Amino acid sequence: MTEIATVRVQILGREFPVACPAGQEHELETAATFVDNRMREIQEKTGTNALERLAVMAALNIAHEHLSGDTQSADAELKQLAERIGTTLERLSATETG
Repeated sequence: MTEIATVRVQILGREFPVACPAGQEHELETAATFVDNRMREIQEKTGTNALERLAVMAALNIAHEHLSGDTQSADAELKQLAERIGTTLERLSATETG
């Protein structure tokens, strides 16, 4: 049986208790921060304060980006960063053994 943790996240100044598998609390908090930021951006652009409307608009924007492949540029950036880190580690390792 998977242990469940409850995390209290803040979105648009409101607190929401959310259940998640134990050990994944940080990932949930990161996701909540991402959603909060996206909803604040939409709130600034539209001027609306209706939480439900902001949530739906944010969900649709996030889904569109995911489905349209906009995440590919982020994946490419992460791959490039991983390669740079690997190169740096190789250099450091060569310096220590050399």
